[in-house]
Amino acid sequence: TLRRDPLAGRVSPSLIGTTGVIPLSIISTIPDILQHYYHCIINAKKEILLATNYWEKGESVNIIGKALRDLSKRAGNDNRYIIVKLIIDHPTKENLTHNHNILPPSEWSRYDIPSPEEMPNVSLEVNNYHRIILGTFHTKFMIVDRRMALLNSNNIQDRPNLEMMSHLEGDIVNSLYDTFLISWWIPFKPHLVCLNDEAAAQGHFHFGMNNSKLASIQRPLQQAIARARLRLKCHLEKQEPDVYLDEHVLVEEKTNRLSTIAIKALVQHRRAHSPSVLVKATNDLTGAIVGFDMNPRSEIPMTRHLNRSAKSAYETRPDANLSSTELETIAYDFTPFIFHQTHTPFPMALVNRSPYGKPIHVDTANPQDAAWIGAFRYAKKSIFIQSPTLNASPAIDGIIAACRRGVVVTIWLGLGFNDLVEGFGTFQGGTNEHVVKKLYKKLRDGNDGAIKYLQVYWYTGKDQTRPLHFSQKQRNCHIKFMSIDDQVAIMGNGNMDSQSWFHSQEANVMIDSSVVVKEWMDALYKNQSTHQYGRVTFD
Repeated sequence: TLRRDPLAGRVSPSLIGTTGVIPLSIISTIPDILQHYYHCIINAKKEILLATNYWEKGESVNIIGKALRDLSKRAGNDNRYIIVKLIIDHPTKENLTHNHNILPPSEWSRYDIPSPEEMPNVSLEVNNYHRIILGTFHTKFMIVDRRMALLNSNNIQDRPNLEMMSHLEGDIVNSLYDTFLISWWIPFKPHLVCLNDEAAAQGHFHFGMNNSKLASIQRPLQQAIARARLRLKCHLEKQEPDVYLDEHVLVEEKTNRLSTIAIKALVQHRRAHSPSVLVKATNDLTGAIVGFDMNPRSEIPMTRHLNRSAKSAYETRPDANLSSTELETIAYDFTPFIFHQTHTPFPMALVNRSPYGKPIHVDTANPQDAAWIGAFRYAKKSIFIQSPTLNASPAIDGIIAACRRGVVVTIWLGLGFNDLVEGFGTFQGGTNEHVVKKLYKKLRDGNDGAIKYLQVYWYTGKDQTRPLHFSQKQRNCHIKFMSIDDQVAIMGNGNMDSQSWFHSQEANVMIDSSVVVKEWMDALYKNQSTHQYGRVTFD
């Protein structure tokens, strides 16, 4: 794929194939992932590189803005100066003449980006990058001190989405660092300070709560776990009001259970002094609400958790078909944080694609598309795909060919996801419903029995018994994931639609580890009800 353009993968060829480890993954709503961003940002020592497609005003942007302000305060106390580079995609008239346009500080307020005066010990530079017409910068990742990288499916925006993030360490960080350098393209002002550094080497990796890179956020992680258990306890015992963790709630390290005395003391204190208080916490990984609300609520704690990314007008309730016992089981089963088993560095490949602006669907000579095509072509037993959208012709052809070889292809899609864009004429390839019908028809018309190998599901939220249409803006899934034969997996930024296959710049990591793939798959099944209630059938 590199013969035409050695940088078709937006990374130096020698850095495509590499190794790394994944100590932590998050499969949850955007606030959970961005609170991990928050704690990684405020603990940066020298440099942060952040790339995102959408940067939209809202709570998500506020989290990053507060992180930068708090980082500046910490750096000031230590007499340090932190370099921060941010790439966003907000096409302006300047992008007509140059794909890369430095956004001056005078315009930062339009995006709710903190001013230089608000963060005197942070040097921020913002690059607005878009390749006209369709060459969207769809990449979403962050690198901190060239020691860790967060690769995720979500943008910096508020959406009612289930998303996925992986925390990467090892040589793979060097590869993503290189991707950022190439994506920035123009000179850095000021220069980066980690150019001569290297990612952590083997022997310096730790897992679980012992991970040195996660040491500074161990307490928030413990609070997140304990808060989830407390919410479950309150729901099981039908206690009102719901209690949320703050600094006064103790976590017993030996038993990893909340101190009953502390819980009772907090409840009594809140009842006596704060009958109706909702205060946002910034020292909790999952953005917990400190205090409680005395007003009656019909939603269970997990439903409230899933609603946190939705606008208030679109908040939903748990499905009425679920009994209280079923809801309790569901709440207990929801596991947003996946601490992966201890492992040594395993093979990884950074499979990206460069942006392609021309409105024609021809550009597949890139590592991302080659990885996907290879997955369809060489899978022996099974392929699993979760994507918001599916309509790219190579993906459709690959699915049909795999089914006809006897490979079980399981696809989880969003019902009605982005239909107004995907269904515009025939250019993008059609809506999910249109494509699914097309797949079943082609396999049925083949009369070779291949149709039995295709299994399609609509995404169904963890607290629901039926899929909710995208237009309801209540329960959507934005995860981009593919596993092959339970051994290889690809996760990151790219969807299975024409835009991601042919046009957008994407970043994805392909891993070779049956252990991590199984842990990812287990978490995907546990954190949604798609496999139980989303099966698509056609008469």
